[in-house]
Amino acid sequence: MERRINSSTNSLGMVSTASKYATDAGVKMLEKGGNAFDAAAAAAICLGVTEPQASGLGGQSMALIYQKETNRVFALDGSSRAPFQVQPTKTPEKPIKLGITSSTVPSTPATIGYMQEKYGKLSLAEILEPAIIAAENGFVTTPLIHKLIKKEEQQLRKDPTVLKNYFIDNVPAPVGHVIRQPELAECLKTMAQAGWHDFYVGTLGQQIIKDMENRGGLITAADLCQIPQPIEREVLESTYRNYQIYTFPPPGAGRVLVQILNTLEGFPSEILNSEDPIGASIFALAFRFALINRQRIPIHPDYYLQTVNKMMLDKGYGRELSERIKEIYTFALQDKYSPPPHSGETTHLSVVDKEGNCVGITQSIELVFGSKTVADGLGFFYNNYMSAFEYKNMTHPYYLLPGAKPWSSVAPVLLFNNGQPRFLLGSPGSSRISTTLAQVITRVVDRGETLDKAIGAPRFHSSDTGHLQIEKKRFNSDVLDALHRTGFQLKNRGPYSFYLGCVQGIQISQNSHEPFLGVADPRRDGTAIGPTFING
Repeated sequence: MERRINSSTNSLGMVSTASKYATDAGVKMLEKGGNAFDAAAAAAICLGVTEPQASGLGGQSMALIYQKETNRVFALDGSSRAPFQVQPTKTPEKPIKLGITSSTVPSTPATIGYMQEKYGKLSLAEILEPAIIAAENGFVTTPLIHKLIKKEEQQLRKDPTVLKNYFIDNVPAPVGHVIRQPELAECLKTMAQAGWHDFYVGTLGQQIIKDMENRGGLITAADLCQIPQPIEREVLESTYRNYQIYTFPPPGAGRVLVQILNTLEGFPSEILNSEDPIGASIFALAFRFALINRQRIPIHPDYYLQTVNKMMLDKGYGRELSERIKEIYTFALQDKYSPPPHSGETTHLSVVDKEGNCVGITQSIELVFGSKTVADGLGFFYNNYMSAFEYKNMTHPYYLLPGAKPWSSVAPVLLFNNGQPRFLLGSPGSSRISTTLAQVITRVVDRGETLDKAIGAPRFHSSDTGHLQIEKKRFNSDVLDALHRTGFQLKNRGPYSFYLGCVQGIQISQNSHEPFLGVADPRRDGTAIGPTFING
């Protein structure tokens, strides 16, 4: 059964998110006369209210930015940090995944606050208004959110605030029920009045510290006072066919996306069809090789520029992999690092304003509903990024150390054509992010598909271990047979699987006669809308 793809065109800008409330929040900022930074900030904060399973004030946010005025593309690294109370000599054997001790220092307020304060036009109070309204008046429980609450019910019902707000008569909120979050509304109101710094060094910060002390959490005043300010980093640059590619550097996973595209570029466009047996096998092997290499060569973001080995970005290495695939040569790289677990939940938003500024934000609280624990009296879910570190190998760049940054799979991407931005894309999905984006990019570039068709198309993901997740009913049997013969173990995912990413994309206008095209992936609850007017 085909799903309707939510897409729209507009000449005044475009906002695409995984929640109608967040999309509307971004559009409202554009209509107020704000720019893409204002709209993205409002949408990002509102997503934490109306898509609480995926992100929020208690998580981290990463942004890929194009500033039209300076013609500059850069990455805003908003990594969270491990608490300073972490003791390397007492690292547990297994990753901490649940409860208040699984949370790293939240960085979303600092990242969004910094970005909007430095590059936006509007006040923080204006930016937070839609999120406050959504928290007070509530959002309607969708089938997806109901399903996820029910899936995580056992852990969620242990937290009294979650039980009060997300359960009705002691059962998960049914589809259509309005979920209100009064504690979160008051938290956002305090930020609107006192500024985003209050989350770290004001009354909100004091409440977080008290909550940590009362429930045995690891975050202290020392962690919050050292505000996790985001870092503006150089992007990864590459090309694909006649497009310039800009994507996220370490700790993100843009390297994986670049290597996949470098590998696929070694094949003629006409055979890169993932719905044909040969094309599907090529994609699956390209995905596997790239993910193996990322695990084998982890790179710490602070040392990336000094790193000599940039094999994953090298066009020559991409051609070498293309030749291996042509020979259907299968191999397994030995002595590779074991990666932290990658099963996280995430969300992405894309915003472009009339002036041409572009902002793509991928943000998360890691697993679905993060730590499954809400900040007492503040209403947001704490993240569980303590699960996204290496726990055994102390030489690993992402080993769990005091103040360390977790490994991330984000890879928002900008495609330029003829020196101008053409496509802004991003997706959640942990290790599936880069493989999801590669499939959309090749459909648009190699097959000439429209962005909405490319995003709604059948999708699969192959891991470094040879396991392949696929929307089985959307592929012909000859494709499934070919993938099996190539050595992959297939696992069925339903049509339009939540698991296989959720691309929020914008095709950017390159002249005054062409509108923006926004697309929201049908795999979740998103919308793509532009403003109907702009004040001023």
